[in-house]
Amino acid sequence: MSGRIEDLAAQLYEQLLATACANGWLRTTGRTVGIDTVRTCFARAYTPRSADPDRSTMIRDCLQALAAQRLITCSAKTDQEKVALPLKVTLAAVAAKKTSTVPPQPHWHRELFDLAAVWATAGNARRQRYQAINRWLLSDPDQITVPFRERALEIFATYGTETDFAFPEKALDDWKTGPLFGDQDRLLAVMRAIPRPPPLLSHQPLDELDAGQLRRVGDGSLLIVVENSATWWSIVENMPPTHNVGHVAWGLGASFIASVRAIEANQEITEIRYFGDLDRSGLFIPTDAAAKAHIPVVPAIGLYTDLLAIGKSWRGAEKPCTDATAHELTRWLPAEHRDAAADLLTSGRRIAQEWVGTRHLARTQNWHNDLR
Repeated sequence: MSGRIEDLAAQLYEQLLATACANGWLRTTGRTVGIDTVRTCFARAYTPRSADPDRSTMIRDCLQALAAQRLITCSAKTDQEKVALPLKVTLAAVAAKKTSTVPPQPHWHRELFDLAAVWATAGNARRQRYQAINRWLLSDPDQITVPFRERALEIFATYGTETDFAFPEKALDDWKTGPLFGDQDRLLAVMRAIPRPPPLLSHQPLDELDAGQLRRVGDGSLLIVVENSATWWSIVENMPPTHNVGHVAWGLGASFIASVRAIEANQEITEIRYFGDLDRSGLFIPTDAAAKAHIPVVPAIGLYTDLLAIGKSWRGAEKPCTDATAHELTRWLPAEHRDAAADLLTSGRRIAQEWVGTRHLARTQNWHNDLR
């Protein structure tokens, strides 16, 4: 096994551990994750080199290295691609079960009184989530309904800790059972949130403009590509009356690197404006896509300006970048944003794009000044 694969496998394992723990894994039993999660974790750890084979081969070799160390087991079923990858990976238990002391009951908000009955048996990860939501309710928040992930970011990045919630906007993604979380209608009502599921995917997005991940919003020549689905919805619903945007697309994370090649230069779309998280993968995606696209892929400057102004940086599962890597990844940004973005990367911090949420987009105008 090459030293390169050993290092990458170790970094991938760190990302898998951090993501699983952020989603409530106590590490005392095995934890199964899908291949999409593996790909996302790999993207956070991976900086391509010219001598590397294709990405699927790198992921396969890393998974084989981790399986040889008995850190993971891979499912027998694969995606049946040319370079076959397992559909699921199970992380081995790495911690002994501990008897924990139950912390004192919080002062419950009236909407959460019933949780007192399950507090003692809830488990630490669940109690942390109950406590954060309770603190948010007791803060007398505004009653404006916002997308679910935007509200999760607000709650868990304000009333949670970086240790407990590596990705606060995703803190409830895998919580679908048990008191409160098992009743999605009630959870949405308590959080003053609305579900914003990922847009349906289309094999021919440019030919199916009223469906899929591409939404027509005007007759302009600009295409806005947004990394995450909640922000996609918020931008689509808050476009100003006058702009030069023709379409808003969901980039589907790292998938944009491949899908951008399908967009040909024509009179309908002449430039792509990209907006994503300010973190390692969020900057690698547009940097790599720009090198492969047939038309320019440039930053949505107004959106990044607002993200840096109002977003709260967070250190969860991010691994600090070297100065050289930070310099390479931030060159795609406008000059006025590079230093701040590089500081985030080298300190292992990130800013989730969901901070630029529907409330902000509806109340301000600077974010779309460069879209006219």
